[in-house]
Amino acid sequence: MIFFILLLLFSLIPSIWNLLQAYYYKVGIREIVEESDGKERFYSIIVAIRNESVETIRGLVENLSSLDYENYEVIIVSDDDEEKFKRIVEEVKFPPNFKVIRREKPEGGKAGALNLGCNLAKGDYLVFLDADGRVDKNFLRKLNEKEFDAAAFRISIYNDETTVQKYYKEFTEKVMVSLFKGRYLLGLPIFPNGSAFAIKRKVLFMVGLWKEGVITEDLELGIRLFLHGVKVKYFHDIVVYSMAPFTLYDLYKQIERWSYGSAQLLLFSLKMIKRGIKGLEGFLYAQQWGIYPLYVLTILVFDGLEFLLRINQLLLLLPLFIYGISVGIYALSLGQKEGDIKVVFTVVNASVSGYLKGVLKIPYKWRVTPKEKGEEKRTLNLLSLPFLFLALVNALAFYWIASLILLGFGLIELLV
Repeated sequence: MIFFILLLLFSLIPSIWNLLQAYYYKVGIREIVEESDGKERFYSIIVAIRNESVETIRGLVENLSSLDYENYEVIIVSDDDEEKFKRIVEEVKFPPNFKVIRREKPEGGKAGALNLGCNLAKGDYLVFLDADGRVDKNFLRKLNEKEFDAAAFRISIYNDETTVQKYYKEFTEKVMVSLFKGRYLLGLPIFPNGSAFAIKRKVLFMVGLWKEGVITEDLELGIRLFLHGVKVKYFHDIVVYSMAPFTLYDLYKQIERWSYGSAQLLLFSLKMIKRGIKGLEGFLYAQQWGIYPLYVLTILVFDGLEFLLRINQLLLLLPLFIYGISVGIYALSLGQKEGDIKVVFTVVNASVSGYLKGVLKIPYKWRVTPKEKGEEKRTLNLLSLPFLFLALVNALAFYWIASLILLGFGLIELLV
């Protein structure tokens, strides 16, 4: 009975999160009305770069140098080697209000580079973008009309060449409506994306800048802002255009990184629960990459080990029914048009892999998502072995559906 209770619990948690997201999407259709300020401020746009192509940096500079706003500077902090940095400086023409700095000792990861940029910044307001980020000409002028201590912007994908990118683009738009706009309208905590974020300089320094050595430094900062009582606003009408991963491999590595970072912050995010219902919801948001595959993994494991756990197969139907209904409601609410089972399978598998690695504290090597289309890569991953083992156990027990699903998990993990 204890195993059935656990299975029921592990079906309820992701089911509740699925239903909440469906509700958020419905709420997110409404419009947001914000107060205007209009007083002209000085902004510092900070971008951390590493292993980016010259063309990507050139595009960034051309985009940010064309803003119809005068009081701003751009600080680019490079963690590239000396040869790569020299090439960037020689081949890209930087306007006078651009500063390009190379860190000789790139300690603290991306957060360390951002902190250097913050310490060099002159602006009272800091804006953070990624190297592939692009904004409209009136980006700062629109932002200057807003009153905020910290703010997240809408992300929109500007490349949709591959099947992966088409799916990613549509899904990103829906996520911005549900997990950002909808949650913001309900007064829930917003956790900014580090590639589309602005904050008052004094607020960022008050909470201690970016946490160095953390994989998802933006999520960590969002949690810290919430714990300090800083409200992060969301501006759906201010857009940052970003690139989607080209291949399944690129998508896998990106999701795996987010999931790893989520698991890395598991204990820290638990502190939010002390803040009541909003804090509990914030915890669910922060740990969503562990929630998504929670039920699927549990039922596969329990089903595969049925001969040891002595679970009545009929008891598995209730949790399955609950979870299935929530998935159906979620899917119908979002109405995703672009679909590819390989993409869905890759996302689930990457979240499992990344989250397990984070929980087990397996060292993680940062990888920059490529900005140009390349060939699909394959690497051997030892986490495929448990999936393949459970697939074999299920097959021996004649649970063919579970076996095939686990086999799929294992093969994708093995191949990507």
